[in-house]
Amino acid sequence: MENTKSNLRNLIRERRSGGKSKFDFNLLTSCPEFQVAQVIASYRSYGNEPDTKELNASILGASKKLLLPVLKTDRSLEFRSWSGDLTSLKVNGKIEEPIGTEFSGAIDLIIVPALAIDKSGNRLGQGGGSYDRSLENFKGFSVALINEDELVDQLPTQSSDRRVKAALTPTRLIRF
Repeated sequence: MENTKSNLRNLIRERRSGGKSKFDFNLLTSCPEFQVAQVIASYRSYGNEPDTKELNASILGASKKLLLPVLKTDRSLEFRSWSGDLTSLKVNGKIEEPIGTEFSGAIDLIIVPALAIDKSGNRLGQGGGSYDRSLENFKGFSVALINEDELVDQLPTQSSDRRVKAALTPTRLIRF
């Protein structure tokens, strides 16, 4: 099964090399779960991932607390507050992470990267399992950012994989 996932990851990464899609983030910021959320975890995109700059600015502009992930040595994630100040980021491999201490409160909404999502909300990530571990006990609203052609009928899954509650494509918010 991991070979199948690996092949899918390579295929999607290759497709993404053709350029980035323009997302209508109002589809997310106008939804009820975003409107009531006080604390939102997002991420800083890199490479050919859907660009989160505008989305993160919208979160801050809506006076929400914005958290970004930090990859720990055990490959799990902790989330830290970020004010939008680029000088308060450090680079860890390909990922820009906030400097500071771990956020210990409740997260209302989490935005996660994905290479693909299936019609049941199963997520194909980069393969490290970091977001699956973060989603394991998460009770809030979870949404993955994907391009239109990355919504598929069915993905191979393992018992450690966690579903998201929605996917945001450039033109629609899809709930599962």
